[in-house]
Amino acid sequence: MTKQKDQNGLSTSAFGKGCEDVFSYSQFEELKEILKLAVQEKSMALVTGQAGVGKTTATAAFVKELPANKYAIIYVGQDVDGGNLARRFAHSLGLQVQRYRSFTWLSISRHLSDNLIEQGKEIVLIVDEAHLLDSQTLENIRLLTNADFDRASPLTVIMLGQLILRSRLKANGFEALNQRLRFRYALEGLTEEETANYIKHRLRFVGSDAGLFTADALKYIFLASQGIPREINNFCTQAVIKAKSENAEKIDGKLVKRVLDQREVN
Repeated sequence: MTKQKDQNGLSTSAFGKGCEDVFSYSQFEELKEILKLAVQEKSMALVTGQAGVGKTTATAAFVKELPANKYAIIYVGQDVDGGNLARRFAHSLGLQVQRYRSFTWLSISRHLSDNLIEQGKEIVLIVDEAHLLDSQTLENIRLLTNADFDRASPLTVIMLGQLILRSRLKANGFEALNQRLRFRYALEGLTEEETANYIKHRLRFVGSDAGLFTADALKYIFLASQGIPREINNFCTQAVIKAKSENAEKIDGKLVKRVLDQREVN
């Protein structure tokens, strides 16, 4: 990643998507342990949280640590159409997409069963934005975990979704899926201390001054973002831009307050 700073040491990339260094905090480590157990047991896991809280980032960081010679990671999701999801899943497995969706799911199921018998790579399926999926697709995903008269699972399924998914799964018709979701975790926003450490961590990663934001600036950002990492990044990026335009050497509470006020106006 290119590290670009101006004469005042203000980074243009500390809070962008290009910053790939993952910030570790208590919930992040707890989630990794839960996902580790899910993979070990080839079970299903559900990770929920507000948009931007870091569900995908945390899960991606976890699966990145899995040995590539043992695990095959398949990422699908962000798709309302279950047919598209099935096609993408089939393509990832190297399968030919069938004319009918039900046949595609059947082809996937057979492949997974054969892979289990042949002791191929263990498959970890990550279904992102699962709250967008229709009921039939959620049921099809659950059915994939059945093998050997329900004595074994041919894959691990990690479902990521917004909070509404937890309520939705309590409705009639989802009892079987609910029982399959052995591991669950609700990822929340960072604490005030974690928010400050997160901002300093991102600044250090690109070689900027970790003390660029004053204590009152950090507090304003925490209160406005509610500790949601994506919002923290948005506020910090705009604060850096404003600091550059004003040739400020530090980002204090007054500057952040102006940024927040302008966001409210817009």
